[in-house]
Amino acid sequence: MAVIHDENMDGKLDVNWLGVPKEGYGFSNDAKASMSAPSFNAASFRYDGQNLDMTISLNY
Repeated sequence: MAVIHDENMDGKLDVNWLGVPKEGYGFSNDAKASMSAPSFNAASFRYDGQNLDMTISLNY
């Protein structure tokens, strides 16, 4: 799961000219991004179809 803090509410993750995010972002399992999004395996989690509480830390 990936989340962004769309501060200016334009519907996208704003990045600078190098492609570095200018708004907050985070991934499930607190998976870290380095030069690209983390792998599926790093961010994946078990889901059994029931309600799920998850905390995702945002990186700014």
